[in-house]
Amino acid sequence: MDKSLSDIIIIHSENDVLAAYNSDYFDTVLLDIMLPDIPGLLVSKEIRKTNSHIPIVALTSIPYSEIDQELANSGINHYISKPPQAIELQNLLKEYFKPAA
Repeated sequence: MDKSLSDIIIIHSENDVLAAYNSDYFDTVLLDIMLPDIPGLLVSKEIRKTNSHIPIVALTSIPYSEIDQELANSGINHYISKPPQAIELQNLLKEYFKPAA
């Protein structure tokens, strides 16, 4: 993967997700929508209040057909089934960060 796509910050505490987002700059958000304390869809909606352009990718084991409307209503840009395939994630990130023509 390109160096420009290699800086990753992992947040283990669901309570720290929004605090980290509000205190740092991120190019994209990979978000498990089944967080135990804060629903990932709520986190996405909160991010959208301050940033309508950042790509938000949902990671979940829930079938897309069961949550497609909730994903659309929460501002999620893309859905990836768990467990994600490395090549799928790499290609998605490259698509979001391809150089301007």
